[in-house]
Amino acid sequence: MSRRLKIGIAVTRRDSWNAPQAFENSRLILEKVRELSRKYDFEVVTTEHLTFRDKEVVFGKETLRIKADTLLTDYEDALVAARYFKQEEIDALFIPFCNFGQEEAVAKLAGELSVPTLIWGPRDEMPDGLNWRPTDTQCGLFAASKVLMRYHVKFTYIENCRLNDPVFEREFAGFLGTARIVAAFKRLRILQISVRPQQFLGVMINEAELLEKYHIEIVPVTATELFDTIRKVREEKREQIQELVRDMERDINLDRLGEKKETMAAVEIGIMELARRYRCTSIASECWHEILSRYDLSPCFLFGDINDRGIPCACELDIHAAVTAALAVAANGYTAPSFTADLTLRHPQEDNTELLWHCGPFAKSLREPSVPGYVTESGQGFYPLKKGVVTVLRFDGADGEYRCFAGCGESVEGPVTNGNYVWLKVDDWVKWEKKFIYGPYIHHVVGIYGDFRKEFEEACRYLDLIYDNPDIPERKERGL
Repeated sequence: MSRRLKIGIAVTRRDSWNAPQAFENSRLILEKVRELSRKYDFEVVTTEHLTFRDKEVVFGKETLRIKADTLLTDYEDALVAARYFKQEEIDALFIPFCNFGQEEAVAKLAGELSVPTLIWGPRDEMPDGLNWRPTDTQCGLFAASKVLMRYHVKFTYIENCRLNDPVFEREFAGFLGTARIVAAFKRLRILQISVRPQQFLGVMINEAELLEKYHIEIVPVTATELFDTIRKVREEKREQIQELVRDMERDINLDRLGEKKETMAAVEIGIMELARRYRCTSIASECWHEILSRYDLSPCFLFGDINDRGIPCACELDIHAAVTAALAVAANGYTAPSFTADLTLRHPQEDNTELLWHCGPFAKSLREPSVPGYVTESGQGFYPLKKGVVTVLRFDGADGEYRCFAGCGESVEGPVTNGNYVWLKVDDWVKWEKKFIYGPYIHHVVGIYGDFRKEFEEACRYLDLIYDNPDIPERKERGL
């Protein structure tokens, strides 16, 4: 899940304005993007080595002969750049305007690629008296936005600011998060282990609809295949099992498991092997019967450990939670795991604080450092999560309509309880509660540390999902 984001950069200029300032702007912009690529870990693909053709431009009674350069200046340039970017399989497109730009080329390129697209241009300098202004970048951005809309291209815009203004880096980093979410959504392939628990009607999904609408692939495997894989792991990978146990024990107390430590490690390796075998990006697994009956071991903690090792894993066969978890870790650039929790109970004294809990599947790397934590004899992690800002997410749907909920709160102190948990304080819990009651959500949510609401709102535009948050009035018709 650590695939680096690949961004295509196509700088545009107006061909009839062959001003030195445009080329200097281009140089500075590319230099800045490369600096940001090292900071935010993404790959840059540019048009710098492409050969655009020489051209002639009619300007009034005069015909200007324009020597080819590496900047996007007409329709033909857009076609050349589009072929190259498709070959490179870019995930997103950034089109900086180094002067007025060329709106036809910009729209054609973005329309050909159908990836998240960012447009921006540096602020124009002070006019020099009656001399012609060298850039008029803002004017060109207005023109291009209208043409992009005519081409039905969804795009993101950073306000017309200077290259080194803080807003540029902040908004650019936000676009990276959005692009990662979109890229993760487009390559979703979910390993489904066994079947849902019989009474859990809330996690029912429409597999065909997910494939038809969003190209989300579900790969079902039986418990028999899982057990066969685990058997081979126990026979052939004993050293790997021991190494995994040693690695887990560096961070958490496994003493209560006794001899079942090796069993837990073998099950974990088996599940990860299935995910690799079928090239899956996340996992949803049954957890109430099959593994527990076969090995006398709940898979709770090992699910959390799989999350810690880079594969989002949801319990109770919640496919939509597995979708949400994959998007959550994409938003933070795969730098930390997410966790899947129940909205469990309202704090008895604090009206705006809710318990996010589950029986033990939260990644150990998210544990509150001041609490040692341990794994129970039945295989469940027992520890609270750390303090910090948390984005709460849920992808879900009903009647063919899919939404993505995003809300934000803060992890705070609260009463001690069993399993894994975090007390989440929000601005107005009643809004949240009614939002989840009226749906189309269930009580399962995914948490990720950090505030990624804006990135998800933008991603929903690109993915044709309905964005939802606690402040959007709930739709009561589902509850009537």
